Amino acid sequence: MPKLLLKPINMTFSNTLPSPDALIRPLALVDLDDTLFQTHNRIKPDPRYQVATTDKNGQPLSYMSPTQWQFVQWLFQSTDVVAITARSVEALSRVQFNFNHGAVCSHGGTILSPDGTVDQDWHQHMQHALAPYQTKLQALMDYVQKAAVDFGSVRTWIVEEENLGLYLVVKQNQPDSLFLKNFLQQIPARLLDGFYSHMNGNNLALIPHVVSKASATQALLKKQHTPAQPILGFGDSLSDVGFLSQCDWWGMPKHSQLNRWVAKALHTQYTQEGYYGDYQ
Repeated sequence: MPKLLLKPINMTFSNTLPSPDALIRPLALVDLDDTLFQTHNRIKPDPRYQVATTDKNGQPLSYMSPTQWQFVQWLFQSTDVVAITARSVEALSRVQFNFNHGAVCSHGGTILSPDGTVDQDWHQHMQHALAPYQTKLQALMDYVQKAAVDFGSVRTWIVEEENLGLYLVVKQNQPDSLFLKNFLQQIPARLLDGFYSHMNGNNLALIPHVVSKASATQALLKKQHTPAQPILGFGDSLSDVGFLSQCDWWGMPKHSQLNRWVAKALHTQYTQEGYYGDYQ
């Protein structure tokens, strides 16, 4: 058997680290609720917890655990943080952090520039894309308000920015005995045409397909991302995958909706294929 000859490869690596002045701060795209903090009805805060958001009356609403607080401190000291959130602009203003590098709000319906003003280029794009949905949103809300009484008590509202309807929220008033999944299944298909749904706990969002965190993030990155700048992403929900997939690295909290889905998908794939490997 002939002997295999290996050619030597000359590779030179520099052992000199770049100076701090030469480093580019990463851009961190971060979901907020249930990623950096959670509302008080999901946790029992103790004196170690830090207030993260307030309600409209200025009372504490969401909290950070000690671990989350440490993570937030690291993020803001080490990266340029951009919020990617379902929160409206008003709800974002009640978060106790300053987002000096912009934000994507309302599931992607609105982009805030680093100075806190609404990105008018994106707003005009949304005005055109959402024009056919304005009457559809109202019809969908009217139906939900009438039909939901057979299931339980809900609150509904259309999230608006700059007088433009973006999507519909259905919130179950009692978080016990969740029924929104069953309720969603009986909404007529004609009313849901052109919409996708996002459900997490006692919250259901019915969102036009033209509104997404992913598309808004793409638009934001075109304006704010610099070459070679690493992009980090963090999110907890399945609806976050669209914007997370645009990041160079991304992560999720343990016990999150996304974490549970990944664990279940891995188990299902291994059960069906008999190994962990490439997924086609």
